[in-house]
Amino acid sequence: MGTPADLDRALEALYAAFSQYPLPAKIDVCDHCVSDEQVRATRAAPLRTLTASALGPYAGNAMSTWGEVGEFMHFLPRLLELLILEELNGFLHADTTMMRIGNRWTSWRRSERESIIAVCDAWWRHTLNHYPRDVDVMMMIAILADDLGLDLAPYLAEWESNSTETAARHMAWLVRDFTSGVARDIEWYALLTDWITGPAPIVIMERAFFSTGSSEVLQELFDGLETHRVWREH
Repeated sequence: MGTPADLDRALEALYAAFSQYPLPAKIDVCDHCVSDEQVRATRAAPLRTLTASALGPYAGNAMSTWGEVGEFMHFLPRLLELLILEELNGFLHADTTMMRIGNRWTSWRRSERESIIAVCDAWWRHTLNHYPRDVDVMMMIAILADDLGLDLAPYLAEWESNSTETAARHMAWLVRDFTSGVARDIEWYALLTDWITGPAPIVIMERAFFSTGSSEVLQELFDGLETHRVWREH
């Protein structure tokens, strides 16, 4: 899958920001959880060419049964790149990887934090412009607002301004999948609930509804609009 220029630039900046973290010569692993072969696989190629199969076991064990924060920061740019490219299983590894970042990044250098935000901004745009996605829009929202504690409002505003059919399909999916009001005591979830039950989703879906040439997409959007209508009436 090709990547847009803004995502390429953000990833380059991410690699540059974390380039000062070399792979430690010695690491601590749980011998019962991590094999020598798995460790060797993460050291068998330059960082940018490590495959998802090589880094997958590390992603599942990072900083728990495999290594410390220094090693995590070394692998971090490649982990994010593989997640965005959908080569590393997002369902298994996206949330845990981003939680590990969110739990620690307040003490990191400003350039490191800013490079992560820039990648997430580009990842969000890339998600809206491609459907379906391994890491779906609700997972992305949780990564941005919950794992990283970012303000969700600008991301929702960007969704409103995105007139692509793929952005509308994401909205139709989310409307059908979303459960409003279940976590209104959480600030970002309350914001999302108010937004998704308001007029913005209708505008997003109707733009594509009246322009799509696909009967499949038309049905998705019809179902999303109908679900939203029922919400508003109750």
